[in-house]
Amino acid sequence: MRRLFSLALALMFLSGCNDTSKPAADSDTKTDTSSERKSPAEKAEAREAVKTAFKSRPVPVSIGAVSLGSIDATYATTATLSAVEEALVVARTQGIVETIFVEEGMEVEKGTPLAQLDTRRLALDMARTETNLESLKRALNRADQLYESKMISPDAFDQARFNYEREAAALALLAHDLSEATIRAPINGVITVRHIKLGNTLQPNSEAFEMKRADIIEAILNVPEQELLKLKAGQPASVRVDALTGLVVEGAVLRIAPEVNPATGTFRVTVSMLNPKGQLKPGMFARVDILYDRYADALLVSREAVITQRNEKSVFVLSGETVNRKIVETGYVQGELIEIKTGLAVGDQVVVRGHSTLKDGGLVRVVQ
Repeated sequence: MRRLFSLALALMFLSGCNDTSKPAADSDTKTDTSSERKSPAEKAEAREAVKTAFKSRPVPVSIGAVSLGSIDATYATTATLSAVEEALVVARTQGIVETIFVEEGMEVEKGTPLAQLDTRRLALDMARTETNLESLKRALNRADQLYESKMISPDAFDQARFNYEREAAALALLAHDLSEATIRAPINGVITVRHIKLGNTLQPNSEAFEMKRADIIEAILNVPEQELLKLKAGQPASVRVDALTGLVVEGAVLRIAPEVNPATGTFRVTVSMLNPKGQLKPGMFARVDILYDRYADALLVSREAVITQRNEKSVFVLSGETVNRKIVETGYVQGELIEIKTGLAVGDQVVVRGHSTLKDGGLVRVVQ
């Protein structure tokens, strides 16, 4: 009996546990049914609501004002600088290099001795020729007296005069060679190359030095023919050299070639500039800007404000908390500024940055 009583108690305990777990299962079932999933249409509507809320947010932009000022129209190009004058100095007579007076980089004036050739042989030839000339001069004087007395024929007198004049010409030629034995600078300039060394034997027309005039520098430009009507002699120009950071040299258009090269479709424009300190060197790469027009009262705005789409240019103009898109006509460009011919007025506030996502009538928030 005791065993049956224990078994009955165990069955009652198990049945109690089953009863308490059943309401929990029912509770879970009720929770699952209360959280029903949304339909695809409701999800799409929610997404559109999020997009609308995002689009309605003001776009952060920075703005700039349309101002009145002057703007320059320039033709910009590049060129290699060259000297206004160049000279290849050659020996004009034969001789051995005895002395060199200058070195590369030295600035000399026209006529300055650059080198001296050995003149001893020339001096001996001149002394001999002078002696012969004295003898022939005495012979010519005797022949003149005899001819006056009719003691010699005219042919004999002419021969004596010819001999004297021939020797006088030979002496003059030797004197010229003696002077040419001193190689001199043909122009004012700087010695750029020395070709000779001491002891070299030079022949007539042997290269000795190269010189360039450095106080005036030129830039030779090859300009496309469509720019022909813009450029004229006398227009101001500015020259910048990459190797000389911050240096801007003012110059002017010196001359314009009267014809267009049919092979390249370009014409030559020469820009000249002073170089008193010698900072500009022939052969340097330079950037040249030629000023050909200037507007004193132009509407100016930052180049970043102008949006180009196909052949149309526009800007976004601030109006309260929104922007309006306006079509504009642009003109000259100088640096970071651009000229506005039509479409804007002085003082208009235009969007400079942040307009990539803007639309006409869009809401904006101005930031610094």
